[in-house]
Amino acid sequence: MVLAYRHGSSDAGPFNAFSYNANFTNTTGKLSAQFGLHYVNYAPKVNNETAHGVGASGVALFNFPVYGRWDDGVPKAAIAFYVGSVPTIYVSGERNYLTIPLTLGFGVPLSPHKAITFTPWFEAAPSANLDTIFNPADIQASAGDVTITQDPNFPTDPTKVKVSVNQSALEAAVKKGVTIDYGFSVPMRVGLEAGIHVSQSVDFNLYAAIGTLGGGFTGSSLAMLGAGLVYRWDDIVPAVLPVERRLERENCDAIEARFRSCPASQKWLTPEQRAQPLKPITSVTVHPTPQQPTLTPKPVTPAPAVTPASAITPATSPAPSPATTLAPEPAPTTPAGTPPSAVFPN
Repeated sequence: MVLAYRHGSSDAGPFNAFSYNANFTNTTGKLSAQFGLHYVNYAPKVNNETAHGVGASGVALFNFPVYGRWDDGVPKAAIAFYVGSVPTIYVSGERNYLTIPLTLGFGVPLSPHKAITFTPWFEAAPSANLDTIFNPADIQASAGDVTITQDPNFPTDPTKVKVSVNQSALEAAVKKGVTIDYGFSVPMRVGLEAGIHVSQSVDFNLYAAIGTLGGGFTGSSLAMLGAGLVYRWDDIVPAVLPVERRLERENCDAIEARFRSCPASQKWLTPEQRAQPLKPITSVTVHPTPQQPTLTPKPVTPAPAVTPASAITPATSPAPSPATTLAPEPAPTTPAGTPPSAVFPN
């Protein structure tokens, strides 16, 4: 919210403006909308009657940072432009003014420190103007234009009468006594605004501007000074804050869950763990790898020699097959007293 006062001085006469504005900013901090109500008064030098008026404004402001932000979200340098309209009407006994401007402005907010912002700006306002002036004039009417009748509320009093003027006579009187001026102009202004950031919620603004009341830089000159008080009743848009401040109001469980989903969380150490020095290695215990047992081959005892069947003579040999004729083998020499051997191979 903004409460502001401006005083203007011009060749055509002084004026004053008291303003109340409600500003809203979107979630990115780049687009703001301003809605305002204004009381104005103007004392033209051509007469002694002060015109009082009211105005209503609706303005869209675009602000694009180009050089980073301070830790409270204030851009260090930005490019801004705005567009809107401020219809205003002044009313006095003799003169009445209606102006409907299309406001187009451009500014460059610069913040050398987070506590102060300077904004040079330029504004052009193509305006449609309707001025109504009531001039004192003598009204002349013929006897046929005027009708005098008895007032029905006082039928017996001849001094109570009603006077009626026909429409043609009234139109002629209005044309003679009222002047209506239509016009179109493009007044321009340049100025400088200084914003002092008292706290996160309060700013104090100073305004200065010069311009003209006519088209371009022609017509009556204009100089303006003013001041304003800004109060932020809501939280700062989180998107304009640095990450460490943006998370101040976030739920800790949500932050932890988001961190655990990051690959870097697997290697993260607490500050206490980082501060501890590395312990020297004093001894190393080596666990041998188990080996397969060594098998020692056992000596193999050779089998006993086998006497070929052809060298064995059984005690009783079967008769040979009729299909085969075998030659008789000589009987082994056996010592006397040794019985015949009956050996069978394994």
